[in-house]
Amino acid sequence: MGTGLLAGSPVDNDGPFFDMPVTACARFFSSSVCECLTFQVWILVGKKKRKSAVPLLGSHQKCWIWGRHAVMETLRAGQWRPWEVNADPDLLDEELLFELHSLAGQFQIPVAEITSSEIARLCGAREHQGLVAKMPPYPYAESAAVLRELHGQSAVLVLAGIQDPFNFGSILRSADLFGLDAVFVPSAGQATVSSHVARSSVGAVNYLDIVESDDLISLCGSLQQSGLQLIAATEKGDARPDQVDLSRGTALVIGNEATGIPPEILSLCCRQICIPISGHVNSLNAAVAAGILCYELRRQRSEQKSGDRQPNG
Repeated sequence: MGTGLLAGSPVDNDGPFFDMPVTACARFFSSSVCECLTFQVWILVGKKKRKSAVPLLGSHQKCWIWGRHAVMETLRAGQWRPWEVNADPDLLDEELLFELHSLAGQFQIPVAEITSSEIARLCGAREHQGLVAKMPPYPYAESAAVLRELHGQSAVLVLAGIQDPFNFGSILRSADLFGLDAVFVPSAGQATVSSHVARSSVGAVNYLDIVESDDLISLCGSLQQSGLQLIAATEKGDARPDQVDLSRGTALVIGNEATGIPPEILSLCCRQICIPISGHVNSLNAAVAAGILCYELRRQRSEQKSGDRQPNG
């Protein structure tokens, strides 16, 4: 069978849609939703398939993000643009399908309408909700640029080696929901932004400045120079979160799930806080702890704006 390449990108035998069947192109262009949009199409017949030269988020199966929230938030943000999107129109309502094609057309991203089983084969997941996107590597923010934007009221997270991708994604979700300005992570010993991280963040990866650092200790020093206090979250902390003034410029430091915060970074922190717990287990999941602390930071700042009493710092 021949192959088809959908427009939105130049004609390129190595392009993201070189392997898409002609039948998928036909289904795409028969969609009533797309009649208001203008696309070009090239049909390449009898060409030998070649490995894509475009950089990908991971291997062929690991380069996909799937699910309505993850894919649509990625398109809406427009910062991390997919190479291609595949959709099953039978699983999407007309309004969402129209928005999908409109956003894809705006950013010149090819969209193919294929079946649910075809989507499952691409991403290796059945819970795709009818949407999957082929992604390039995640565009981390540039450290110097983010540091320049920080000020005495900024709030950031420093993750000292979160290795579970679902924890990482959940932390990013909390950081976005509670209005933190940036998240700093080490370039080694830390989960990278992957399809699992993107999904568990429910698209929050598209709205946060996430910075990779080769030297987290020096980075913490730079955060202090920017006017931020370093506050460590540790089970050995000597204060509750509500006893520390988080309405000031703050960098919350969250440690590795197994080993906690490295001593070199812990020594730089001006306070160590511990979330009160009761029960039979002795610690909180890193993502849960981060969510509680992000909420407490936002609560204090909201109360400060409303003129309520602040905690003692």
